[in-house]
Amino acid sequence: MRFKLYFKLEKEEIPIQYRKTIISYFKHSLEEYNQKYYQKYYNGKDPIIKQYAFSAYYKQQKIEKDKIILEDQRLEINITTSDYETGIILYNSFNKQKHKKYSLNNNSMTLENITMANEKEITTEKISVKFQAPLCIRLRENNKDYYYSYENEKFEETLKINIKEQLKITNMPTEIVDTFTIKPIKAKKVLIKFYEKCIECSTGTFELSGNKELLKYLYKSGIGSKHSAGFGMFQII
Repeated sequence: MRFKLYFKLEKEEIPIQYRKTIISYFKHSLEEYNQKYYQKYYNGKDPIIKQYAFSAYYKQQKIEKDKIILEDQRLEINITTSDYETGIILYNSFNKQKHKKYSLNNNSMTLENITMANEKEITTEKISVKFQAPLCIRLRENNKDYYYSYENEKFEETLKINIKEQLKITNMPTEIVDTFTIKPIKAKKVLIKFYEKCIECSTGTFELSGNKELLKYLYKSGIGSKHSAGFGMFQII
């Protein structure tokens, strides 16, 4: 299930850390819609694995110290989920926020419309994809996080670890990840400021190979670490 949120901003700018803003909007919408669902997806600081991902689209003019200056007042958020119930809950919670102003620092955004988006069918064990939100790969060792872009030799190995973690909330066997591969086609390393960290990620186009059901799941749920926080959403090209 894929859909788009169309916002109008009061000012032609968004925060550098707009992912924090979007996550706050998710939390606000769920909390106002139903406290039970808010607890289901955001139970304090518990690391709840979620079956959805999002990406943001905007027309960037320039970047300043703590904000991105836009060409217009439009902001679009793309959302995908492999779980129909989650999709309905999110859709309904956002629908309740339509035409309501959501305050930001010296700015605000108002949800004007929601539309459904088409999903492509995956019929082969190899797909070419373009990331709409950077791919974040994280390895946690000795209570410390390490982030790898496609340039690092540990990239694919660590991505498989991240995917196996994602599958823990599904009925899919983690063994199907063993044959998964990712190949950069036209890739780029990027540094993303996320909360107190600056993390190394990958963007651009890649070739994904593996079990069809696994590819379908990753397409609909997002892939990698922090996939529900504005990373790892891709489209099939």
